[in-house]
Amino acid sequence: MPTVAAHMGAGESELNDVVQSSLSTFLDAWRRGQYDRSRGRLSGFLLTILRSRVLDLIRRRGRDRMMTPLDAADETSAGSADAQRIWMDERRHQILVAALAELRASGMEQRTLEAFELHAMRETSVAEVASRLGMSVEEVYDAQYRVSRRLRPIAARLDELYEDL
Repeated sequence: MPTVAAHMGAGESELNDVVQSSLSTFLDAWRRGQYDRSRGRLSGFLLTILRSRVLDLIRRRGRDRMMTPLDAADETSAGSADAQRIWMDERRHQILVAALAELRASGMEQRTLEAFELHAMRETSVAEVASRLGMSVEEVYDAQYRVSRRLRPIAARLDELYEDL
């Protein structure tokens, strides 16, 4: 959520407060039964609350700096479509992190996982990965293939578990 809030316009020093306020509002609404699954995903409900908290923050900033309401609205860097895209990107990233942790726990060789992370996730060149890890270029490609093959079903399972989010 902090990543999404930052893209919506919350400053780094404000992120914790915005996220905490959003989660508190969400929990209160949930307890009162205000979330209706037939009206959309849980993530959409939570994003609406988060966006509202960020807009409140931006309006407060506007009052503090004597901005007009239009100026404050222009300061919001992400509309609801952008917020949804950012949310889904962050969700995919977290699923990948969890899937990699599961692979690590299964006993897959650390060097193989490190080669995958460096090349596939951090976009380090194959030659640089090979040099850094003492592998051949072919071994780096082989590591990427082996990790990808085992990662796909884990990520698919986690994606299904968190489908409502």
